[in-house]
Amino acid sequence: MPIDYLDKFKGSLIGVAIGDTLGHPFEGMLRDAIRSNFTNFKDFINDNRRLFNKFTDDTQLTLHTAQALIQGRGFNLNNFVEEYIKWLDDPPIGAGYGCITAAKKLKYGIPWKEAASNSGGNGTTMRIAPIGLFFHKDIKVLKSSAITSSIITHAHPAASAGAVVIASAIAYLINKEPESGFSIDEFFDVITSSISNSQDEIWEEFCEILVKLQSSLDMPIEAGLIKFSQAGVKSPYFIEQFLGKAFVHPYTISTVVCAIFVFLKNLNSFKDCIFELATAGGDSDTVGAIGGGLAGVYSGMKNIPDDLIKMVKNYKKILKISEKLFEIFKERY
Repeated sequence: MPIDYLDKFKGSLIGVAIGDTLGHPFEGMLRDAIRSNFTNFKDFINDNRRLFNKFTDDTQLTLHTAQALIQGRGFNLNNFVEEYIKWLDDPPIGAGYGCITAAKKLKYGIPWKEAASNSGGNGTTMRIAPIGLFFHKDIKVLKSSAITSSIITHAHPAASAGAVVIASAIAYLINKEPESGFSIDEFFDVITSSISNSQDEIWEEFCEILVKLQSSLDMPIEAGLIKFSQAGVKSPYFIEQFLGKAFVHPYTISTVVCAIFVFLKNLNSFKDCIFELATAGGDSDTVGAIGGGLAGVYSGMKNIPDDLIKMVKNYKKILKISEKLFEIFKERY
């Protein structure tokens, strides 16, 4: 049966928004503290709808990335710069330092190569899903687009590596279906090779951490999150008080690895996956957004519960942007 790519485009972008929406109220909390609030997360959501009434910069910037691809009918640097400046008028919700300062510099006319902060934060990876979707048939362009889109705001190599890994993961998963599954080994080969042999120390460290992740998939979710919550984080950014606890650090490598871990532990249910992502602890909205993009493209919108879709603010607009992005993709490929 042929792949319904439109359904996959919709699933990924709405998946980003669902994960972001569900994770936002818990940002900055330990996983234990989050999960002490309920025994059944679905019941908690239904009883506390007011907590889940908006998404954050993760979804905002994902949509601006999609719009940049639509306006440029592919990757055009000027469109990306323009869209990230437009984001300042949304206005930004829960924005990270790296993104907001770079966008303001761009607005004031500072050239993009000088505007980016030296941040290794996860702000570029959280918005990368549209690039993974649009360029899934052209991996070379996917990689270059992911890197360039990243360094518009984040000059740090960890940020661009995370963007490449997640875009590559989405490009792989768009051709897979839950009914038939996929090879975990092949999945790791794809995402690891996307950043291997780069000669960059941080990219090589990222590869090593992905290898460790692959060998840790038999761990319970709680244990895995504790193990990888601060993967790759160095002093002075390592948070000693959270050592041995599930609190996902906003460093790109940590967030990406935790999002992939939770996704791979919950391949049979979008709902179960998104609930675990949103309650992972720490930078929960971004874990939810990144993992939601993966779970959404794999499941397709057809396998996402309708009540979760309708819970997202302006969900119809997100789906329309997904449709337009797909139309431009079809014209190109």
